[in-house]
Amino acid sequence: EGMTFIMIPQQEWNYIREQQKEILDQIKVLQEKRNQVPTDYITAKEFMEALRIKRTKFDQLVQTNKIRIIKKERKIYVPVKEIDRYFNHINS
Repeated sequence: EGMTFIMIPQQEWNYIREQQKEILDQIKVLQEKRNQVPTDYITAKEFMEALRIKRTKFDQLVQTNKIRIIKKERKIYVPVKEIDRYFNHINS
């Protein structure tokens, strides 16, 4: 296995490096956006803690459409408004 050397003018090399940096920056921005959760959502765990319920009850509420959830990858999120909706539903 031999080595091959290629000569690239400095200007072209700088352009290639700048393009690579831009691509990496865009990837970083996309990853950050992907990991962001809007502030009007809480995790399923936070919801269960707020209502002092266990996972079984949480799953029952989801199955009976008493609360709405959103799945993002492997995480489950609940809109914050669902807490009020849950309590209003119980009191009706």
